[in-house]
Amino acid sequence: MIDTLTLLISHGAILLAAFRLLSRPDLDRDPEAEGPSSDA
Repeated sequence: MIDTLTLLISHGAILLAAFRLLSRPDLDRDPEAEGPSSDA
């Protein structure tokens, strides 16, 4: 039988990590280009 406390702790840690990652202000911004592109 799986311990309920273990499930709550592990899922709580996953939810906390997801919430902290999604609340980052730089998530929606692309990094700035530092110079001319050399891809061409």
